[in-house]
Amino acid sequence: MLNGLAAAPRLYLIPTGLDVMRVPNSDNPDETRTWNVVDQAIPVPIPATNASLQYSGYIPLLDSLNGRLGDQRKFPSFRAYHDGSDALGDLVNDNRLVGRSIWNTQWMLIIPGRTLNADPEEGLNRLVDQISDILLIFDSYGQSGG
Repeated sequence: MLNGLAAAPRLYLIPTGLDVMRVPNSDNPDETRTWNVVDQAIPVPIPATNASLQYSGYIPLLDSLNGRLGDQRKFPSFRAYHDGSDALGDLVNDNRLVGRSIWNTQWMLIIPGRTLNADPEEGLNRLVDQISDILLIFDSYGQSGG
């Protein structure tokens, strides 16, 4: 039983390393490729009007988007459960990491103290004292590269 910790705190799981995949159609099944994925927003274009096109200072890249091209996207938090709950039935699927490889060279798990206890420092202290393992569940799929 966890004492003084929230039943379902929020946390962040962020891929920070390189994505890895096997080389399709390679004679060597151990051959891999790695690449760095930059998670950037692609703004939706706003339809140009005749009035916009008549303006001499109109710059399509700057004036026709609903945001800035290349802005970094923020990662949402995920709900965590302790193993004493029937959490598997309550899991929420999130497609935020679609297009990312689960085979990543490095992940960062951020557990903010403020989601654990009213006193963030006390929440982190209790987490360290009471938790010995963290189980991550990925519902993933594979797709042939060949």
